[in-house]
Formats: sequence, structure tokens, C-alpha cells
Amino acid sequence: MKLAFGHHRNFLHQGETRPGTFGLHTAAENIALSLEAETGSIEQLGPLRNLCSPIAAARIAGYQRICSRLYYGWAEPSLSRNYGRQMARKLKYSDVDVVLCNETKHAAYLHTDRKVALWTDTLYGGIFDYYQTFSNLCSRTRRAMEQMDRAAVENCDLLVFASDWASQNAIRLYGANPDKVKTIPYGANFTSGMTRNEAENLVESKRFDGPCRLLFAGVEWTRKGGDTAIRVVEKLRSSGISVEITFLGTDPGKHMDSIPEFVHCAGFLSLNKPDELEKMKQLYRNAHFLLQPCRAECFGHIFPEANSFALPAIASNTGGIPTAVHDGINGYCVNVEDVDAYANRISEHFQSPEKYRALSINAFDDYHNRLSWQKSVQTLIRTLEK
Repeated sequence: MKLAFGHHRNFLHQGETRPGTFGLHTAAENIALSLEAETGSIEQLGPLRNLCSPIAAARIAGYQRICSRLYYGWAEPSLSRNYGRQMARKLKYSDVDVVLCNETKHAAYLHTDRKVALWTDTLYGGIFDYYQTFSNLCSRTRRAMEQMDRAAVENCDLLVFASDWASQNAIRLYGANPDKVKTIPYGANFTSGMTRNEAENLVESKRFDGPCRLLFAGVEWTRKGGDTAIRVVEKLRSSGISVEITFLGTDPGKHMDSIPEFVHCAGFLSLNKPDELEKMKQLYRNAHFLLQPCRAECFGHIFPEANSFALPAIASNTGGIPTAVHDGINGYCVNVEDVDAYANRISEHFQSPEKYRALSINAFDDYHNRLSWQKSVQTLIRTLEK
């Protein structure tokens, strides 16, 4: 089976730089590199030119000036259709069997005689009025996204999602054939690189006679539940447990009148800067738990990242998180705003070191068995070959 990767960037070309963004762009890079490593060679259909008709270009400029609701020019149907035409032209001179895309806009209008597969974290319809950036959309953008969703569901031979939540949304919202819908979790944007022996030594070295160290990671304070994390720490402290929390990626000072002494801020650290990446890894090594009381999340690369450090996650049960975090295996999921439940899960394990160590090693094993890009890509290839 010969594979092509359909994206407007070429992630294997030496001249292409990292996108510098998160989410699907970073996932696309990891998918492309992992497929290349696993198969020995994949064909990149990118780079693609970002083209639209003069009428669409004028419309984009006009909407951005006058629209009071959220308008996204990248969702204009003419852009997605043009991506499809560019890839279809390249496929005329290719002998690949399958084209894999990781964004709806690339898969929706790719008309070819090859098998087309989509592996993404959600269709747009699944996050309308769920993510703040997909709420209050203008009618044109919302219609265009729904149109892309429906076109992708109809056009793709295989629909693969990073979570059961997204898979069920495709079936519920757009009537996708359940036989062509599969769930394969995403992997991590960065990992510890530790062996199991190193993970065991790290877990054994953690102290339980001092403060319980929590790590919160995320740029979006409200969506990731930064305020809830603070309330969880306050609950733990009121019960007599010494605890502190470090915020990575966001500044709690922008959301609080004063910063309590148990709150630390690491700021935003870049994966592309070696010294900052090492600081980030040290935060993961030092923490006892990852605390992610998210209000909205399609999957969460943060969970396999944490698990690769033998760091268990205490998270909310919203969106795709329950696919990433399995209760009692690599952490626990609780109701989104249930401060007592987060605190109880943390205290019961911190106050029982053996119980904590077992959960931590299980989390490390779960990363290697289920949540690494290598494992996920291997599962994807087997699915595509059927």
C-alpha cells in the first residue's frame, strides 16, 4: 500500500519550517513524520497554493471589516475546493493507493479514484458553541463549515477520529456510516524519551512528605479551566494537604487580583527552543499530577505527553478526554466543575504512595501501549489495509 499525505504544507521538505502553532498543524507534522518512519516513504501532496477566486477574496476582506460575529476566511468553500483540485491534479501522476488528510478542508473536495481517508480530532459541527472560537459564528462561516463536514463524510472512504466522542458526533450530526468510522487516538507533541527503568526510578524518587506538586498546562485559561484548578488547590489545602500548582502556558496573574503563594507561573515555553523545552520537561518530571479541568477539549495532546513522563492526569470528562484518560489506568476523569471530585482523586493517591506509584507506572505503560504516535500510526496503517 502506497500512501500520500494531503495537506497544504510539506512537512518532510527541508525548506519547510515548523508551523509554530498547535492543534491540527502540529498533529499533521507528527502524522507525516510517523508515517514516513513506519512505511519508509510517503508522498506529500503539499505544499499547496492558498488560492481563492477574486469574488471570494473581496468577500473575505469585506466580512472581516463589517461582520460583528466571527468570520473565518479559511472556511470559504472556494479555498477548500481549490485544495482538492490541486491535490487531484498531482494524483494523476502518482501511483499511491490511499490519500490521508488530517483536516476536513483538505478531504472534503478531493475527488479522485484513490481511497481517501480523514484522521482528525473533530468535525467542525462537533465544536459549534462548545469551543469559544467556534461560537458566535456568522451564518456564512457556519454554513461553509457544515458544508465541508458533510462533503468530507460523503467523500471519504474512511473517517478516523482521535476520540469516541468525535466518532459519535460524525454519526449523530451527519449520518456517517458507522462501518467507515473508527477511533484511533492521537499521540504527544513531545515526550520524555525515558525507558521504563528510568520511569520507575523517577516515580520512586518522588517525595510524599512535602507539597503535592500539580501541573496545569494550556494557553487558554477559561477553556482549560484555570479558575477551577485554583479552586481544587484551595480545597486540598483546606483539607490539610500541602499543595502547590505550576501554570505552564498561561499567566494566572492576568486572571486573578492577587497571586497566592502556592501558585507558580512558568509562562509560555516553546517546543522549538532547546532550553525552554528542557524547562518544560523538568516541570513534568517534578510534578505529581497533571491537573486539567477542561471545559472543552477534542482530545488533548497533553495527556500522552504527561503519561510519557509517568505523570498521571486528573481531568474532566468532557469531549474527547475520556478516550485519552482511562480511569484507574493513566489517571481519572471527573465531572467538569466538581472540585471535590478532583481533590478527592488527588488526595487518595498522594496519601497512599504505593497506590500513586502504581498509577504512575500504569500511565507510562499506557502511553507506550496506546498513546504514542508510533502505536497510533501502526493501528492506522492496519485499518487502511483492510
